[in-house]
Amino acid sequence: MDIVPDGFVEEWMKKGDRFIPARLQAALALLEKLRSDPVLDLTAHLASKGSSGLQSHETWGNRAHKRLQIEAINKNHGRRSSSLQDWGQELLDLLKAAGFENASKSGRSTLLDDAQRSLAEKLRYILDQEPLEVRLGGKTAETVVGELLKQAEEKGKAGDVAQYLVGAKLKLRFKRDIPANQANRADRKCRGDAKAQPGDFVIENAVIEVAVGLPDDKHMNQIADALEDSDFEVWLLTRSDRVGTWKRELEKGEVTDVKRVVVTSVEAFIGQNISELSEFSSKQKTRQLKALVDLYNKEWVDKVGLPGIKIIVK
Repeated sequence: MDIVPDGFVEEWMKKGDRFIPARLQAALALLEKLRSDPVLDLTAHLASKGSSGLQSHETWGNRAHKRLQIEAINKNHGRRSSSLQDWGQELLDLLKAAGFENASKSGRSTLLDDAQRSLAEKLRYILDQEPLEVRLGGKTAETVVGELLKQAEEKGKAGDVAQYLVGAKLKLRFKRDIPANQANRADRKCRGDAKAQPGDFVIENAVIEVAVGLPDDKHMNQIADALEDSDFEVWLLTRSDRVGTWKRELEKGEVTDVKRVVVTSVEAFIGQNISELSEFSSKQKTRQLKALVDLYNKEWVDKVGLPGIKIIVK
């Protein structure tokens, strides 16, 4: 049964040609809540009057994702950004039209299964197939990289995209073979693991580690291990808004010899080289960015990545 028609999805679950994860996930959470509280009045489910979130919003969202075995893209399931009040009642009205109120408990469960399955398919498409898209003109190379990382973060794939973009940048900059390892595959699993590299990339005496999240024991230990070789310096690449956090954590003294550690952003690490390779020409910058994207798609995504992180230049 087609509980959620294409017209509803096109009007409320998409922006232009792209699905909106926060809205899809909030819809799943609302439908999940109906399993315990089968009331088709949106106000009965909201956390407060005028709220864009449900009572126990994340709880219902997590329960729906566990049931459907699908990764959560928006970590709070659209509690703050889904515009639920604009479309939530309409979704409930679709269930009413399908006979939800007069159905047995098992019948209501079947209707909810069908509605959730339809929405979950859209989320799986985002995760598995829908590419990242970016325009290159009228912005700095750093901004372009930042926009790509933001889109990737919405898919829960910021780490993968950052690592593969860094690999493509190194190949573009140095014109040398850079192994295309799956994200984190080269990470050392434990001390004494001779098969693993000390970081995501090793260029001569530089260990380059991509860590877009907040400081954690895993990466701090990797930095410490790499610094045991006195010839190595470590380049820790993170998101632009987390550079300061990483620097402060390193300065606490847990990692010795921090004078051999460079902490900078993925955006700056890639963006500066693109600008220099283009000799600060806008036309050449666009060409270099296209070359970067081509390498990223061909050498990393096609070999070790997923279709859902391919980059399309608009």
